[in-house]
Amino acid sequence: MRDILLLAEGHDLPGLTEILKRQNPAVTVTGVSNLEDLMVATENPSPELRLVCFCTGVIVPGAVLGRLSGPSYNFHPGPPDFRGIYPAVFAIYNAAQQFGATAHEITETIDGGAIVGLDLVDLSPEIDRLNLEALSRQLVTGLFVSLASQLIGYDEPLPLLDTNWSGPIWTRKDFEALCVLPDDVSMEEFERRYRALGEGPEHTLKFQRFGRTFSLAPMPGDGLVYKGGQTVGKANP
Repeated sequence: MRDILLLAEGHDLPGLTEILKRQNPAVTVTGVSNLEDLMVATENPSPELRLVCFCTGVIVPGAVLGRLSGPSYNFHPGPPDFRGIYPAVFAIYNAAQQFGATAHEITETIDGGAIVGLDLVDLSPEIDRLNLEALSRQLVTGLFVSLASQLIGYDEPLPLLDTNWSGPIWTRKDFEALCVLPDDVSMEEFERRYRALGEGPEHTLKFQRFGRTFSLAPMPGDGLVYKGGQTVGKANP
């Protein structure tokens, strides 16, 4: 049996730990949510320790990977052809017909390790970012549940799928460029970007005039703030 070092957002750790404990109550699960705690937790790892990352923005250093016996695994809320930041945004903007969740070995190349789990669904052409992120949350959680027993019980690496990564690795620079509307933006392009980006603290369409950048005011909503398809708080009044 493997001990699990779980790297995820703090609010995700209790639920993910419960999923693992349901498979085997005896499993040892240590949760961390930032790079500093990850480094401390892997200073002198036991041979049984396996690192599992879930929807985290923390980049695992190669030094950490080198300390651990066997591969570490990441659960990515997007399919193999949408790598990097905000996969739901770029899937909608590029009119993807499918979306999903991917589990893969962690390497020093972002979203580049061998794939061990995959779940794909067809997309409606009308789906927006908020709904796709909620769907991707369900898919990536379901994938975690389906592989939980293997993560704990397999001493050897998990079996690989005959599936490869493809397409560009989207970056924050790509995302920020998408947020800025061109001077000659058409209604069609505006609606395309609005559906892909939505609204929120980081998802704000902007335009530039007279040497200044203007942000579009959000439409009145329910006052909630969403992240990764989950409610994480209320917007400022």
